[in-house]
Amino acid sequence: MADHTVIGADVDPMFAHTVLSRELAYASGTSMVLADPVQPVLEQNQMVYGYSTAASTEAQNKMSGFELSGNFQPFGGVVVDPAATSFNVTVIQFPDQQHAQAAGEGMEAADFDVAPEQNAHITLDQTIDAKAHWRPGVPSLAATLSDGRYVISVFVQMPTADLNGLRSLADKIFAVQLPLLDRAPGLSNAEMFRLDYDPDAMLRRTLHPAPYLNLESDIEITHTARGYLHNVEAPEAWKPLLDANGVDRVSTAADGGLLFRARDANAALALWSGITTLTPNSAESPGTVPDTDCTRTTNPGNNFPGGGYSAWNHKDKYICTVRYHRYVAQVASDQLVDAQQKAAAQYALLANSQGF
Repeated sequence: MADHTVIGADVDPMFAHTVLSRELAYASGTSMVLADPVQPVLEQNQMVYGYSTAASTEAQNKMSGFELSGNFQPFGGVVVDPAATSFNVTVIQFPDQQHAQAAGEGMEAADFDVAPEQNAHITLDQTIDAKAHWRPGVPSLAATLSDGRYVISVFVQMPTADLNGLRSLADKIFAVQLPLLDRAPGLSNAEMFRLDYDPDAMLRRTLHPAPYLNLESDIEITHTARGYLHNVEAPEAWKPLLDANGVDRVSTAADGGLLFRARDANAALALWSGITTLTPNSAESPGTVPDTDCTRTTNPGNNFPGGGYSAWNHKDKYICTVRYHRYVAQVASDQLVDAQQKAAAQYALLANSQGF
């Protein structure tokens, strides 16, 4: 689902910061992004799964407060910068169109009824089928739209209570999100269990530094470029780099392992060069491993695609970037020699994996 949900840069480059990315496996798991009264609606309509993401024009203060009232919490409970423009998109799949239609209507009604005396129903200018409301004088708007077996919930927040601006932004988000769902394979509960966990053998080509598997969606999995960028705090410099070089698969492994698959060998070279340009402070690279660049950093989370990649150990000081054919990999360690050895192991793994 992350592969088919918008990121901030899809909507506008000004949304340069990721605030939230969360998979929603159960109705009860939506409590940190949707109002509590919405949960019964999801249960009654047999929610299958969902995904929620949020982006902002400003980086969020990690010390910002949390809202725990049970009201609509589109930023995972974080109180975002009121001077920023921010949005959340939550996409939920239901068994069929009928359940999705009922869920969409019920979700809007339940959210509206959190404060029925203050809220006011409104319509969007372009997405005329969406159900929307806002609280006059409050600079935010919520809208819900059913699309086939999916329901899309959009929340937008701006510095001022500009209803036309809020409407325009919500329309823009729907215009980008709807075509992505046209390409999303709706899956039943049974079909989800039969999904190939490692399409295109990406994880088998990725160095696995950890002693055991950690099968979490933001740590050890294969994504498209969009799906991966949901887990990056500041993807604005990385999305163009991945797009320009045709990156169609990204796999991550716990304790600092990552692999990009580019369009071809030439694109991988351009990707490798772009990544090494974005990671200065060069360190010694292993002399026996070609096309390898190592760098020293005090925070690999900030030097690795935009920051926020939860598989990195933040104690690691060294990152090595390796290229082989159409693949570009990164490995990390708190010791340079260990990072160099991991780079050599990753290169060998790629070189020996051409048969599958």
